[in-house]
Amino acid sequence: MRKFLFWDFDGTLGGRMDGLKGKAWSASMWEALVEHNLEQHVNRDDILPRLGQGFPWQEPEKPHLHLNTPELWWAHIECIYKQIYEDLGFAENIAVRLSAAARSRYVDLPMWELYPDTLPVLKSLTEQGWTHMIVSNHVPELRTIAAHLGLQTLISDIVNSAEVGYEKPNPEIFHIAMRMAGTPDRVWMIGDNIEADVLGARKAGIPSILVREQDPRAEHQFDNFYGIEKFLAAQHADGDR
Repeated sequence: MRKFLFWDFDGTLGGRMDGLKGKAWSASMWEALVEHNLEQHVNRDDILPRLGQGFPWQEPEKPHLHLNTPELWWAHIECIYKQIYEDLGFAENIAVRLSAAARSRYVDLPMWELYPDTLPVLKSLTEQGWTHMIVSNHVPELRTIAAHLGLQTLISDIVNSAEVGYEKPNPEIFHIAMRMAGTPDRVWMIGDNIEADVLGARKAGIPSILVREQDPRAEHQFDNFYGIEKFLAAQHADGDR
């Protein structure tokens, strides 16, 4: 029996060590300002409200197949960065430098970490016959980040929006994951985002689990991975014998 677990990455398996769960983009923009000794010219709280549009995952109903290389993808993001820095009062030449710095800060490998329950639970679930895939809206460097964090021996493959051109909750990214998994006998999508992970997977016909967050729309939700492990063991105890 082929059993697959599709895992979101940011906020689920791990994230950046910026202390701002779900706010990594504004954190990287602020870090770029600090790097250039320009933070005194900006109120940090003014960055986040300007990040509400333009990113591919903010229009998941549209495919982004034209952003099909890391260079094209990041060029699009850096244009957003640049406009925000200009809106914050910086000249164009400075905004360009800050945008490049923010990109570098975002993907800086030492800034990424896994949650404490990630490796032990994924290892345990692997021993129980589950195969793991990451299905994530992320930057083109996600594979490098995952390998840096020691996930390469536990994850069979990665479906990354920056590579496939579709963002969760668009059903197509889940269909791609299912095809890559070879249409498994059992599958769950697990993530911390009710819209992208839980409702998106449900729309694609994949059962889902909300983790690290709570929402009444989620049929199954747990505070951590240990709860998921127990749940999966109970759900599939009879059928896996």
